[in-house]
Amino acid sequence: MSTDFAVCFTPGTITDPQDPHASLYDYDDANTVITLADWYHKAAPSIQEIYLRGNGGGNHEPIPDAGLINGAGRYKGGPATPWARVNVVAGKRYRLRVINISAYAGFEFSIESHSLKIIELDGINHAPLTVDRMMVYAGQRYSVVVHANQAVKNYWIRAPMELQHSSDNKNLDTENVYAVLHYAGAPAAEPTTRARGSSGTLLQEHLLAPLENPGAPGGNHPADRSIDLGFTRNTNGQTEWTVNDIRYESPDLPTLLNIVANGFTAEPDFTTHENTYVLKKDQIVELVIHGSANGHVHPFHLHGHPFDVIQGNSGPANYINPPRRDVVGVKGGTVIIRFKADNPGPWFLHCHIDWHLEAGLAVVFAEAPNEQRTGPAPQIIKQSWLDLCPIYRALPPALQ
Repeated sequence: MSTDFAVCFTPGTITDPQDPHASLYDYDDANTVITLADWYHKAAPSIQEIYLRGNGGGNHEPIPDAGLINGAGRYKGGPATPWARVNVVAGKRYRLRVINISAYAGFEFSIESHSLKIIELDGINHAPLTVDRMMVYAGQRYSVVVHANQAVKNYWIRAPMELQHSSDNKNLDTENVYAVLHYAGAPAAEPTTRARGSSGTLLQEHLLAPLENPGAPGGNHPADRSIDLGFTRNTNGQTEWTVNDIRYESPDLPTLLNIVANGFTAEPDFTTHENTYVLKKDQIVELVIHGSANGHVHPFHLHGHPFDVIQGNSGPANYINPPRRDVVGVKGGTVIIRFKADNPGPWFLHCHIDWHLEAGLAVVFAEAPNEQRTGPAPQIIKQSWLDLCPIYRALPPALQ
């Protein structure tokens, strides 16, 4: 069992030399990267096995033992590990890059006595929007500008966790997730104010608008391809998450290899459990994702594309300037997203909660398969690699 919650993790960031928001902040460096994580004492394979066993083990998702900010956190009965510290100088403005790297938990992020000016989400610049707190779900990223314009002292950075049946793990206190915003000249100590509790304006996602090229693909006209995706959980015999009644299972051969080497271009070419949809090049694709009634927020992530959130969990439908991102939270209602199929390749759409992905909550979009094999930008696979497929198939089953 782990007893120390000082975990090392260094995310990679890419800075834009043409950043349109550069005038809004003074600092953007390693000190201003904020990671939010859930931490488990037990190794993932063992607790995953129990979860996937369903009625034979446990129906609930594995619950973490603690929440961490920048790798530091505490659990009930554990050591008083020092909180992570973000250092600032009075009067300066800081671009904080807030990243949720958790397996399960969402976090409500805020900084005591400071507002958050959101300027980017999931790598897409947005018009500045000021809030006091925001939900950050697994896989989501935000850049916020924080102005160090308060009295010189220490302030709580708060990130209480949102996840179901948290009482399953007696070590976890979902509220006890903190770091310290430390002003230069303040004592090296925890804030003296009351730690728990946050208030003020909570981010409503539909109020965010992309800064560049706003507007959903195809405007308010019907999409070229509209796909309904409904997902459910099944615990009869084992825990499964399905999309349109199909649990995703990885194929023996990667989807890209089947497209390029074996000529897979139509949906019947793929097995049922690959749950693969074939998209034509440059189609306007609309995904209508029907939420689960069990109360989870499922953060759905699409590889290969940012997408426009036409209808999210808040606000009316918007085709004019909807938020653009690559991870969207889906709860009990219906979420509608759009993208243009202009990036040939096999792209995964999956729930970013690790336990749900392992249980099958995913589909694949085989985008423009013909263009992956021929045309100006084909995917080239060496013959020596292609020769591996018949070699593999010739192996006895025990070695495959």
